[in-house]
Amino acid sequence: MREWAFLQTQLEWIYDHEVPAAYRDRSVNKEKGGYWAWFIREGRAWVVTAAGKKYEAGPGMWLLVPTEQLSQHFSDDARILSLHFLCQWPSGENILSGNGGLVFDGSAHPALERKATQLERMVRRHIPNADRQYYSCFSDYERFLSFHILFQQWLALWFNIQKQHGADLVRLLANDDRLLRALRCLNTAPLRDGLPHETLRKESGLSEAHLNRMFLAEYGMTVRKCWEQRRLNSAKTHLETSRMPIKEVAYTLGFCADSHFMMWFKQHTGKRPKEYRQIHRSMKD
Repeated sequence: MREWAFLQTQLEWIYDHEVPAAYRDRSVNKEKGGYWAWFIREGRAWVVTAAGKKYEAGPGMWLLVPTEQLSQHFSDDARILSLHFLCQWPSGENILSGNGGLVFDGSAHPALERKATQLERMVRRHIPNADRQYYSCFSDYERFLSFHILFQQWLALWFNIQKQHGADLVRLLANDDRLLRALRCLNTAPLRDGLPHETLRKESGLSEAHLNRMFLAEYGMTVRKCWEQRRLNSAKTHLETSRMPIKEVAYTLGFCADSHFMMWFKQHTGKRPKEYRQIHRSMKD
């Protein structure tokens, strides 16, 4: 039971409408960032992986998008119910091994579409402009719980379907409570306060050097790398889904100056924050 408590499950977005022209034909890397699920209302959707494998779905079908480098395509009349969500271990690793790609008729699992439609309508009713910006929208805790409970019900259906089709679980590698406590600290500490060196020492009871050795052995990354990955993911989310000024984003992520943030972000993505934001905003227009 303890192991499951470390899972991060989170709805990133949900919408039900036509596919914007900017998204119909493009290459994307879905190796990181969770899972995508499309229920095709009208038209057709297909993805082609780098290895050349094609997944295609038409009206009334689900396409669970492979988590890898691919090109995605939609017919001009495509309309989909789309969910993007996380189901990951604290290390950022998806819960399932393999790429998770799957196509099946919705009539085989009608509750999956029914729950997703119920969730989308609830979100749209209470947050009319959420669409792809659901994660950055404001809501009271009671409303969040109502969304999250329904999402968890849908997630359980999705998980069981994946298992039925042979998906295997990726388990947490560490059985050491000290590592698990350190991971939880890294995933919950406020980013604006910087890497929590002292809290990590207290939570794990380990020196920084010893903790780094254990992280490298178990997760293939240092403590700093794990923290920076979380910070980068947060930066991308802010830039993609909010209108927060760059300077404020930098402060939220723990940078003392926006110029430091801009250099850091370009080193990791090859783009300046403003350029990255403009690209993603143009895709939504």
